[in-house]
Amino acid sequence: MVSDWIKDFTESTIGGAPFAIGDIVRHPEHGKVEITGGQYWGAHGLSNFWDYTALDTGEKHNGYGWVIDQ
Repeated sequence: MVSDWIKDFTESTIGGAPFAIGDIVRHPEHGKVEITGGQYWGAHGLSNFWDYTALDTGEKHNGYGWVIDQ
């Protein structure tokens, strides 16, 4: 388990989770997607791995977080 002080230090430096399950965001390759699963923090450190569905095609994808282009 990652200590809270490590999470706090990391997030104060690089920011918190870019997404939450249920968010609709723009993916650089797949357009608008809905975040359907994943996590920012894993059991041993930063994960930032997400499952998402492209809204225009219904295709399911997953991958590491990206910069949100709003």
